Amino acid sequence: MRTITEALTHHVLLTDGSITRELKLPELDLDAERDFFGAVECPEVLNLTRYSKVVDVHKAFLKAGADIVRTNSLRANPLTLRAYGLEEEAFLINFKAAEAAAEAVDSVPGEGRRRFVMGVVRDDGWDIPPGEVEAAASIQVEGLIAGGADGILLDVLPGVGRIQAMLEGANKAREKLNSRVAILLQRIEGGPRFGPRTVNSADGIVQFRPGDARRAAWLDSALRDGTVNLIGGGSLPQHTAALDTLLRDRAEDGFRPVLGWVRDERVVDNLEPVSSWTRFPDPVEAPESVSETA
Repeated sequence: MRTITEALTHHVLLTDGSITRELKLPELDLDAERDFFGAVECPEVLNLTRYSKVVDVHKAFLKAGADIVRTNSLRANPLTLRAYGLEEEAFLINFKAAEAAAEAVDSVPGEGRRRFVMGVVRDDGWDIPPGEVEAAASIQVEGLIAGGADGILLDVLPGVGRIQAMLEGANKAREKLNSRVAILLQRIEGGPRFGPRTVNSADGIVQFRPGDARRAAWLDSALRDGTVNLIGGGSLPQHTAALDTLLRDRAEDGFRPVLGWVRDERVVDNLEPVSSWTRFPDPVEAPESVSETA
């Protein structure tokens, strides 16, 4: 079975757009108390109260052509949730975040190719001892893996001491669940590089670049130089659809381009095409859930 790490090693993939932006649309008719428990700055609460809406947003980006959907979990670390009085709900919020993304992936046809769920963990700049960072990261990652994430993406800043603590927490969560889910570090194209110790503690580096369908020349340059393997899907589903078209037009198999090193090694003809990928969802028993608000 092809994994998210293998896919990102060989192909340039497209992720979704801004789920946070889509969950703030006026037509959703969200209520501060009913839907956010008063924490309107924390859209991750909607994983519990408006689960079906989160699923629908993921579906919209998948239908637009995204290969990877990122979980609604940027601010779902226990340390960040503490400010909203939701620290104890961290595992469940992350579980439901991954479950919602996985449900969307399983319900949207992928033209025979596999789609992936990326569990996102962000460093919010906590000024606390590394041990607390490690413990909090472990809780968040455990929820994301249990909910069905295919990979964990740590959105961190190179050179910051919290990185190693977050990696250790993520690895402990994976070991606890006896999981083989990949733990990846995100590096923004052109940003500082990670040190050897950090790189060796992760399963890979995601070279990320926010997508812009209006800049096709940049895309051609990035594909030629092999400087990215994951492109952001813009803000809206229509942006994702435009980027999907650009990538298809530049792909050997009509789906996704292969990375530069693959061409250099002259293995393109022997590489399994994106169009042959398939998905095998792994059922996970859900914990007791919070009822969704109508």
